[in-house]
Amino acid sequence: MARQAPHSSIRVAARLANGFALDLVKLGGFGRDVIDGLLMAAISQANVAQITRSPLLQRTYASLDQPPPDELRRPVSISAIANSLRIPFETARRRIAALVEVGIVKATPKGVIIPTAPLNSPFYRMAAEANYALVRNLYFRLRGIGMLDDLPRPNGPPFDPDHPPVRLVIRLSSDYVLRLAEPLSAHVGDLVTGLILMDVIQANTGHMPDSEGGEPDTDWSPAAFVPDSQRRLVRAATLSERLGIPPETVRRHLAQLAKADICERIGDGYRVPARVLAGTAFIQFMVDNESHLHRLYAGLADFSVLSEWEREILALRGAA
Repeated sequence: MARQAPHSSIRVAARLANGFALDLVKLGGFGRDVIDGLLMAAISQANVAQITRSPLLQRTYASLDQPPPDELRRPVSISAIANSLRIPFETARRRIAALVEVGIVKATPKGVIIPTAPLNSPFYRMAAEANYALVRNLYFRLRGIGMLDDLPRPNGPPFDPDHPPVRLVIRLSSDYVLRLAEPLSAHVGDLVTGLILMDVIQANTGHMPDSEGGEPDTDWSPAAFVPDSQRRLVRAATLSERLGIPPETVRRHLAQLAKADICERIGDGYRVPARVLAGTAFIQFMVDNESHLHRLYAGLADFSVLSEWEREILALRGAA
């Protein structure tokens, strides 16, 4: 179990993780909206679950040049995906049918898979490298706020720097994103509302420096959080553009969030205030996120990814 960090660091880590998760979902969506991006993440992770569980297969299919073959991808039913993401079956069926039509997803008698071909395309490879860079960048930002100091640092065989473990990192970070999304959608009632809520929080706080997390060791009262005056309001049209979701859909879900007193409208802008973030569900989300982050980076440490990143940083400092 990870050592619990100061409250301020936990809040900053949750803020960083929120933007990180949204960025990963956008990158994995082949240019489609964030809902399709999360659907594809869930399908892909179900397809390669046996690889994720096997250290040997993880290393065998770690780099971009070694995608798992289709025969190793296990089909998953649409109902299983709908249940895992807490979305209506018909929504999942309709969206997955559209993904099948454009060739991103393949339907089989036993379920659906994302085959090797789209996961080896130039577009995907570019997004995969960006995903890898985001995971690496988040690691050093978390280290900068005093998180992850208690991780083991195995010194196993390093990866070839010319062939970094991009696919391995994507599999582990996708698991993290799906763990993060589940309680959020459960708390607000549905996946779309949860994603919009995440982006409101990101728009409100994404400009804040990593050093700004409120009071470090006080209780979880609203007064310990960053003041609301520092949260930037965001308009529905901006959220629509950022998420790829139609403006009317965004406005409808924002109205639901405002009615539930989860966010507040000020003029034509929206924010999630400190009094809401200090609620029991959000605090539990932030505390659980610390454990989820520890699990992600402990998994990367087991494959010597972190020690390789540390060596790269030391080499750069030495060259300077």
